[in-house]
Amino acid sequence: MGTTVNKSRNSQLIQKKLQTQNMVIVALIIIIVVLLIVSGTAAWYIRTRSDSADIILSNPVNIYITEFDDLRDSAGNIIYDNNGQPIQQHSKKTDILEDYNTKIYPGDKIKMNLGIQIGDETQESSPAYVRVKLAVTYENIYTNEVSDLNDLSSSTLIKYKNEPDSAIWEKVDFNKFKTSDGETEVLPDYWYVLKTYNNGNLEAKITYDLEKYEFVNGYIELDKFEVTNKHANCKFHIHYLVEAIQVPNVPDPLKYEGYGPWWGFEKGDNTDIPGWTSPL
Repeated sequence: MGTTVNKSRNSQLIQKKLQTQNMVIVALIIIIVVLLIVSGTAAWYIRTRSDSADIILSNPVNIYITEFDDLRDSAGNIIYDNNGQPIQQHSKKTDILEDYNTKIYPGDKIKMNLGIQIGDETQESSPAYVRVKLAVTYENIYTNEVSDLNDLSSSTLIKYKNEPDSAIWEKVDFNKFKTSDGETEVLPDYWYVLKTYNNGNLEAKITYDLEKYEFVNGYIELDKFEVTNKHANCKFHIHYLVEAIQVPNVPDPLKYEGYGPWWGFEKGDNTDIPGWTSPL
């Protein structure tokens, strides 16, 4: 009888896990519209747009300390077995976490359909270079403590199951020229930059008014190795960040790595590039 019950229970657990993997998928359908206003006075002009969606990370494995107590009836009297011995029961000694209605586990796939558009029918956009990334903050559902987005700029918690099209997007670490001050570690800051090739040479693509591009149409997941106990019982805020920078007064961020605002001017501005001329 016990074997039958265990088999039934195991079957239910397996079925539940499959449902979690196959059905508990958060669909994020987000289109970011980037609007750039022509600026005749600024040396460079950047516009950032973002959107986000939330998921709840499931409970961790919880363990409780138990002790044996005498089983008692409703009147508080000890209940004895046929041999006159008190019947023992497990009593939970320490209750650490409450139950929570969880939605997703590390490793589950999350559906995302994300794109961008430069300008719209009511406001024209300047020609721009564009970069995009996903970032994560998380909020503990009990303490409401929110992580610092800057600490997660490398987005190591996120893995792309379906990477953005490498024919369109170039993955770039915009912190690769930064040096540590000896106290703070320099973490990668990965963005995807719209790209093209000119005579076989990689360049950032100049994007024009009303052009649309797909960033990712597929799945991401929370990395099973990066997610730790501190992330359990947390609401994850997945941020989709789109940034566009006006072309005329900035160097191509892929052709001239290290120069300009996206690189934090680590190697200088466009005036520090011998022979640089505006592409427009």
